[in-house]
Amino acid sequence: MKIGIIGGTGFYEMEGEEIEIETKYGNVTAIHLKKWQRDIFFIARHGKAHAKPAHMVNYHANIMAMKNIGASAVIGISTVGSMKKNIRPGSIFIPSDFIDFTKRKTTFYDDVAIHVDLSQPFCPVVRGVLLGIAKNAKEGIYVATEGPRLETKAEIAMLKKFGDVVGMTLVPEAVLAREAGICYASLCLVSNYAAGLQERLSIEEIKEMYRKRKPIIEKIVNEAIKKIPARRKCRCKYAPIEGKL
Repeated sequence: MKIGIIGGTGFYEMEGEEIEIETKYGNVTAIHLKKWQRDIFFIARHGKAHAKPAHMVNYHANIMAMKNIGASAVIGISTVGSMKKNIRPGSIFIPSDFIDFTKRKTTFYDDVAIHVDLSQPFCPVVRGVLLGIAKNAKEGIYVATEGPRLETKAEIAMLKKFGDVVGMTLVPEAVLAREAGICYASLCLVSNYAAGLQERLSIEEIKEMYRKRKPIIEKIVNEAIKKIPARRKCRCKYAPIEGKL
């Protein structure tokens, strides 16, 4: 079975063969490794040296690359800011749903009417595996913002009425994965409180948090790679077919 990991540079590192995957949206560099009877493919979401900010990431190429190499399940790793006091920095957060406040293109389908069902936006099987491993993980709603700037206090005061954490990379990644028929789930590290919940936000603080918690993320992902079943009783792979008018 082929499994994909999409994460920030340095978040989840693998020693393997560097390969180039061709897609109609551009070529994507990935690391390929065979382990635990799995073919594992890692894509650094922001490119080498974290060169691309969230709003400039080629999400279409990344997901299509996973589709083209045959990855049937993908875990997306990211950092988020907490909008709730009970979700503390350092916590593991596994989204159950999301709200999109970005301005990005969220579809592969410009020339055909396909409306994929996102009433359950994450694969229940892959997400269930993550929850089974990260037993103390928090769950809730991820609010996706455009970036690259951080949010204002007024924005967070509004957004926290709708969601629990705020981040910049889940959308359109999760949507495109569903359109591609890929089983996708998100694994987040809460790196900081959002604006207004602490005195000031520091990028160094965010970087230090994921340096500190990186081993936990790696352990969860490694266990998930081993435990994601090859045969899954979910409808993810049928989404593009079932959504076609």
